[in-house]
Amino acid sequence: MSKKFYLLVNLKSGADRGTFSYRNTTQILENNNLAYETIFSKYPGYLTQAAQQLANDLKLNPNAIIIVIGGDGSLNQVLNGIKRSAYPQTPIAYLPSGTGDDFARALNLQYTPQELIAKLNNHPEVKEFDCGYYFNVNTNQEGYFVNNLGIGFDAYVVAETNNSNMKKRWGHFSYGINVFKAILNQPAFSVTVKVNDKIHSFNNAYLVTTTNHPYFGGGVPILPKAKPTNHLLDTIVVEKPSFFKFVYLFSKMIITKKQIKDPHFHYYGAKEMEVITKDLEYGQLDGEELGSKNFDLLFHVDKFNLLL
Repeated sequence: MSKKFYLLVNLKSGADRGTFSYRNTTQILENNNLAYETIFSKYPGYLTQAAQQLANDLKLNPNAIIIVIGGDGSLNQVLNGIKRSAYPQTPIAYLPSGTGDDFARALNLQYTPQELIAKLNNHPEVKEFDCGYYFNVNTNQEGYFVNNLGIGFDAYVVAETNNSNMKKRWGHFSYGINVFKAILNQPAFSVTVKVNDKIHSFNNAYLVTTTNHPYFGGGVPILPKAKPTNHLLDTIVVEKPSFFKFVYLFSKMIITKKQIKDPHFHYYGAKEMEVITKDLEYGQLDGEELGSKNFDLLFHVDKFNLLL
């Protein structure tokens, strides 16, 4: 039986990279007489609803191939929709077309639309990867992430980037521009990390990120040892440095990747943990804003199926 491809698409991702990838993909499908159906993102969160309904409709049909065309935020939405469905083991393929594409970077996904379609049509392979699950005790909000959930500095950068025209105009470079704004404006805050039956408290936190792999912010290797295959999550707490110390640490992240040896860095790896803040702080989930709030987050490692 021939396969049918279901495209879940965010045309606006990556300064319109999503549009370019979608056009290339549909041209390849049509040239090879392959059936496909497209679901376009209409508003934030739309792909979550669409993916949930699609997974329920397809019922693990092995001849139905779901492809996400968009950035990390689009992948996050589809993952959450799949997880909410009656078939959470439904596999998804991913054609990265976003601004940061950190998950694709962590897995070294570098195929072209032509290569991806050929592989999925002839010899699709399902591989299991880690993802993170969180539950906010304060709001009863829950969800999954493929990259990370961050509080403080990185979330401030995301909020500033998403609420300006820079992201569309400058793409990946917009994050770097807003880093300097965050350096000047992000205050220190208190955070408690509960992990492995121990409590770690910090009164001068600047950045707190629970991550599934090394990268955040479009390729910054915040924790090089993290892997989306080791069945662990890692929480990093960075205490607020001086401006010049920050520049030094950031350069170490980019050049030597040895910043974790600095006393401003603290990290904890485990299958589950809890992160608590007392003050209102910005939060981000796979590059999408969570707003400014108090967080009491319960984390554990989960898994999902990726088609390669």
